[in-house]
Amino acid sequence: MKIAADQQLKAKIKILYIINQFSIPLTNQQLTDFVLKHDIMNYFLLQQYLTDLVDTSMLEYSASEDENYYIITESGKSTLELFSDRVSQSLRRTINDSIDALKKSFVIKTNITADYSKEDDNDYMVHLSVKEGIYTLMDIKVNVMSNKHAKAICDNWEKRAQYLYGDILNKLVDDTE
Repeated sequence: MKIAADQQLKAKIKILYIINQFSIPLTNQQLTDFVLKHDIMNYFLLQQYLTDLVDTSMLEYSASEDENYYIITESGKSTLELFSDRVSQSLRRTINDSIDALKKSFVIKTNITADYSKEDDNDYMVHLSVKEGIYTLMDIKVNVMSNKHAKAICDNWEKRAQYLYGDILNKLVDDTE
């Protein structure tokens, strides 16, 4: 089944539009879930077009930590401006209405991490981080002596990381002492 060039162009513009509207880097899973949920195109075409858009420098597939993200390039934005009329008004409304809530959940999901691992007897390594999009803002490793302390640190970090991050940063840059 050969897809007409005009249909391919429309599909690629839809992908560029979605990524541009999110205005944050998206993982393949996040983008795929969104496209399939809204029945914009099937999985195989999406993957093919994502590869094409990366190959033609309309998108960048960038690695950060343990994730890969799609980011729209300047060339992709220029192309989108030229052909944005190929995305119907009803699809634009659907996309725009769905994006705000999802964008917040994507940021929250990837923003704060806390885990620990056993190194030796009575020796646990706790790993805490704060990320904004693909950027790591803070990455802390702490060695503690008990499983109980490791769990408590992880729980407290997940509940209060946004405050602790600011407190730690303020303490590190405060030169009044």
